[in-house]
Amino acid sequence: MSTVEILGTAQDAGVPHLGCRCDTCESAREGTRPTRYASAVLLEDAGRYLFDATPDVRFQIPDVPDGVFLTHAHLGHLAGLPYFGSESADTDGLPVYATPGLGDVIRDNDPLRSLVSDRHVDLRSITDGSAVHLESTSVTPIRVDHRESLSTGTLAYRVDGPNRSLLYMTDVDSLTPRAESLVRDVDVALLDGTFWSGDEIDRVEDVPHPTVRSSMNALADVDTEVRFTHLNHTNPLCDPASDARAELESAGFRVAERGDTVEL
Repeated sequence: MSTVEILGTAQDAGVPHLGCRCDTCESAREGTRPTRYASAVLLEDAGRYLFDATPDVRFQIPDVPDGVFLTHAHLGHLAGLPYFGSESADTDGLPVYATPGLGDVIRDNDPLRSLVSDRHVDLRSITDGSAVHLESTSVTPIRVDHRESLSTGTLAYRVDGPNRSLLYMTDVDSLTPRAESLVRDVDVALLDGTFWSGDEIDRVEDVPHPTVRSSMNALADVDTEVRFTHLNHTNPLCDPASDARAELESAGFRVAERGDTVEL
């Protein structure tokens, strides 16, 4: 049996958020509310495979994984890669799966290019629908719509184990009918929960994500176990005692929490 462990559940910048003195961030600094690392999971099959290399990777896993699957080129999903270089873990040929465009970014730009030129990582190009078969699990990348400022593409991942399936979709512009069908077609979905509502930040139109409330409405009749992840520090779901958390859980949904596991 394969297992997915949740390693982080925050938006790229984590909780507490640098430069923020809100109650959520200050409480996290004081230890009265949870600290949240950037969103990532670890798949344990015959080997151990990390999904997203976050800035918090050195706290999230104690050992070098057997491979890394990247979703896209934003800070919280890529900035941990240098920890596999000579200044830190000094890996040798670590398989890193990424879109062709993201592979080009890593290969052609400092400080990431030395990871490839010094053979710390072995870049492996993956495209929409091209499954990677592990010992008892398959990992299928799925192209999703997310901000294309770098034109490198964004992936969700469907993970099929011996008995159950999981969708890892932390970043998507909106819950389109196609995205909704991806959620409905698996047993467990770790879903983009960046914002609870559309009024949390002034420039929300510049950072499109489906709100948790809109996703709850769209998925009200779903059989899939949905856990929201990638929470922004402004999201009231960060507070386990909030009214938003109570509303979410009463509707049959959950917030993903670090240390949770899903057996596949």
